[in-house]
Amino acid sequence: MTLAYLISAHTDPLQLARLVQALDDDAHFFVHVDKKTDIRAFQQLCPQPNVHFLEQRFDVRWATYLQVDYQLALLRVAAAYPLHFHRLIMLSGLDYPIRSNAEIRAWIEAQGKRETLWTYCLDTPLLPENQRRLYSVPRLLLRRFPTKYATWISILCRRAMERFNYRRPLHLDVDGKQWPVYKGSSWFCISEALAGHILSTYDAHPTIHRFFEHTFGPDETMIPTIVMNSPQWATHCTLCEGEYPGLAALTPIHFIIYEPEIRVMKMEHLDLLRQSKKLFARKFVSGQSDELIDTLRATNEKS
Repeated sequence: MTLAYLISAHTDPLQLARLVQALDDDAHFFVHVDKKTDIRAFQQLCPQPNVHFLEQRFDVRWATYLQVDYQLALLRVAAAYPLHFHRLIMLSGLDYPIRSNAEIRAWIEAQGKRETLWTYCLDTPLLPENQRRLYSVPRLLLRRFPTKYATWISILCRRAMERFNYRRPLHLDVDGKQWPVYKGSSWFCISEALAGHILSTYDAHPTIHRFFEHTFGPDETMIPTIVMNSPQWATHCTLCEGEYPGLAALTPIHFIIYEPEIRVMKMEHLDLLRQSKKLFARKFVSGQSDELIDTLRATNEKS
């Protein structure tokens, strides 16, 4: 089984190096480094021939379509690589495995034809009002403006639309069909075949780009929406039904403490990680997570 890890990095080159070193030697790593960041330190710490840094880089802004840009770029490069990958696994450069490589491979094998993408339909009256406001009020992405000015202009425009109660429906029309919007996690594990479907569907339907470009957090909604509106692929994924379960419940392979903000993993979290059934955790930061990483590395090497 050959795996491809698709990694987005924007800081902490040492942590990226530790992540790569902890995973299978025969895996391939496709890495997007934020355009704002000096890539040289990442390249120096990860010189292995199976680590591939993307030449196309984006000036990523949180919760904007620029995160979709790097997702698609990573999928395209991995899909075009002249090697068959059993699974494509989307990670952050601040992740670390909490299971051994043998356990990761066994877990993936056990999934069979299932795709590890967990979703929730946002086009439902059960959606809480705070979530509905997040996804139905547009957020303008001003690509040509410097980040600072683009952010403030977008905030002002959003406040004006909220004041006048402007909302977009949580569905889009694609080829005359109404597609509900689905939400999942940015971190997932899918087959090459599903990656190909995502890319071909996106390329064939510019409506998808136009709909999601000015929405909140499209890195968590665009890919799930494409997949769950496919009769072929929706049955291979997991749909959470009923009331909105929260982002943690839609994150299939990562242990992440999201609230009130993403928590840095430290030794105090070791028991939680051991109890978790996930494969990876986020986030680990050099200088703060070192003891925990040493402990996890020793445990994983024994497994």
